Order: sequence, then C-alpha cells, then structure tokens
Amino acid sequence: MALTSEQIQNKLFWFADVAQKFHHDTRSFAEHKALDFLYTELFSFRDSICELIIGYQDGKRIGKLQIDEIPEYSHAAAVKLATLVKEFAYQIEDWAEEKKYCDIENTAQSLSGVGAKCLYLLTLT
Repeated sequence: MALTSEQIQNKLFWFADVAQKFHHDTRSFAEHKALDFLYTELFSFRDSICELIIGYQDGKRIGKLQIDEIPEYSHAAAVKLATLVKEFAYQIEDWAEEKKYCDIENTAQSLSGVGAKCLYLLTLT
C-alpha cells in the first residue's frame, strides 16, 4: 500500500509521543538517555519532514492528524519503537523517491540512522 502524506505525518507524531512517554516511564538511566536522544531527534524530524512535504506539495497542507494509542512501556517496546522508526524511514525514502522529493529521501536516510543509533544505545542498558 502506498503511503500518503497524512500517514507519514501521523506516524511521525506517534513515534515522537511514544518515545517521550517511554523516556518518562523507564527506570534505567541508560535507557532514559537513549529515549531522550530518540524523542529529541524525532521532534526535529517530524517538523522537518512535514515542512518539506508541504513545500514539495506547493504549500498544500497535510491534513487531519490522527495518532494511534500509545503502548505501555517495556524495554522490548522501546526496542520495537526504535526498529519501527528505522523501518518507517525506509518507507518514507521509497515514497519520496517515487515522487522525486529528493530532500525528503535524504532526510529519511538520516532518520533511519536515528533509529539505528537508538537501537545501539538501548544495548547499553
């Protein structure tokens, strides 16, 4: 199924909110710092990618925001979140490549690196 700009926006907002909630719920200092890195980066990426989408769409706004329920925290859920971020970045990259949204492709590649770095940091807990 092809992504839409609304799905990208929704997922990026969800990722950032989940990462911040997990950041507050962990009792591990190392995991707290890993999730701090993740949510800080995700807030920046969601802003950047959404603005780029609007720019590539000649100013057309993305539309309704709908965020899924935030899951309960666990270390496994934090690892799954970082993995989902990395995997979703690949989907954004493919979507952007198809539309010839070059800078979104580049930004998505960097977003995958954020997921990968967080996965590494989560091994230090």
